[in-house]
Amino acid sequence: MDNLHKFEYEFYENRNDIPDEFLEELKIRGVDLKGKKVLDLGAGPGFLSAMMADEGAIVDAVEPSETFIKLGEEYTEGKNVTFIQGVAETIPLKEKKYDIVIALRAWQYFDSGKAIKEVVRLLKPNGFLVISDIGFRVNNKMMKETMKIIKESAKGEKLDPAGSKKYSIQMINGFPVEWFSELKFEKFDLRELFKKDYRLKFTDEAWTKRIETSSWLSRHSDKRKQEVVEHLTEMLKDIDKDKKHKVPHVLSTMILKNKNKEK
Repeated sequence: MDNLHKFEYEFYENRNDIPDEFLEELKIRGVDLKGKKVLDLGAGPGFLSAMMADEGAIVDAVEPSETFIKLGEEYTEGKNVTFIQGVAETIPLKEKKYDIVIALRAWQYFDSGKAIKEVVRLLKPNGFLVISDIGFRVNNKMMKETMKIIKESAKGEKLDPAGSKKYSIQMINGFPVEWFSELKFEKFDLRELFKKDYRLKFTDEAWTKRIETSSWLSRHSDKRKQEVVEHLTEMLKDIDKDKKHKVPHVLSTMILKNKNKEK
């Protein structure tokens, strides 16, 4: 198995960390999924697509990875989810109009200028575009020790944010300020920004697996990644007698409305 496929399987096994309250938070803010046609961009193995289908949405999940599509089709079996192989910059769909387009943990990997134009093409006037991301907060001893190990493994290299976030000069609510300008230029009205704090419990093994699939370690060689795993394992042995780590996470979200008129 090559490194990419290994990462995809590890992600599938260890990164289903979307808070159950996410869709309720959207509903409170006027983004109701029931009966709506939804386009999930960069859907990965379908974790969010499955949640939205359970809320009554009709979901088309666009994903470039064949491996993720295979895993996603198994994960969402029996649900109203259809996987489509493609990328956000040239979505292989025609004559379809969606009520909602959503991108979770994905927008920073797109060519945003091209992706926005595709969203305009496929999203109904006054439809919603939701962009969201998940990260964890470093505010306890275990998290601080973890980040110390990751920084040491970088061997002097800067630990940049993932994707296009690393080029941003300023962040607003966890999003590059440049995104807001691009979206406004393409006639998307920002309706709301919000953050959702939540905690997840990890065993030593589960936390190590979670870090293995982080964007920081994905750029490491197998040898260097293994060194990080060994250091993490040693650190975790004595840090919590119960072997359960409560890790604070934050989900950052922007909700925008498409003000482009029907052509």
